[in-house]
Amino acid sequence: MRTKLLALVALIPTPAAAFGPRIDSMIRDDDRVRLEQLDEVSGRTLRGAAALADPADVDVLVQGLRGTPLPLGEAASILPGNWSCRMLKLGRNLPLVIYQPFRCRIGADGSFEKLTGSQRMTGTIGVIKGREVYLGTGYVAGQEPLPYAQLPDEIDPTAIPQLVPEVGAVEVVSPARARILLPLPVLESEMNLLLLSR
Repeated sequence: MRTKLLALVALIPTPAAAFGPRIDSMIRDDDRVRLEQLDEVSGRTLRGAAALADPADVDVLVQGLRGTPLPLGEAASILPGNWSCRMLKLGRNLPLVIYQPFRCRIGADGSFEKLTGSQRMTGTIGVIKGREVYLGTGYVAGQEPLPYAQLPDEIDPTAIPQLVPEVGAVEVVSPARARILLPLPVLESEMNLLLLSR
């Protein structure tokens, strides 16, 4: 009887493993608060962009947000590799700013790097409370970034080198499209949206 029960249990499908390491213990308290405000911030900044930005830019934004995120476990086979990444910044001084495409790379271990452009990013994609999250450091090209876990408690965005903590929700839409939504960045905008494509 026990053997039959074990055989039946083995047939029950198990959820696919999430992509990247568990990073619950790494996240800074203020970054956790920023991440919790994602829906509120995105609603406010999207309304502002829709009302005030150039229609062609709004179309880029809408296309970038189109598509339902895939279940958590499917990211493991999709995220690793090279991506074209395009930064959109919403809120504060301008309703919407869209940058040219850059190069990004995601490692099989969850490592993330924005490799080109004057503003760079490096960090880790992992799991916090059942969702894929990016934790990283923003820095200026030519400077040596600190790992996210080694950033000081007090952040001075005017310091040189300019090193700032970053937090964002990672959503995979298809094998060719993903996005990272970064609420309340330390610099420039109210929300950053990094669109990944290949």
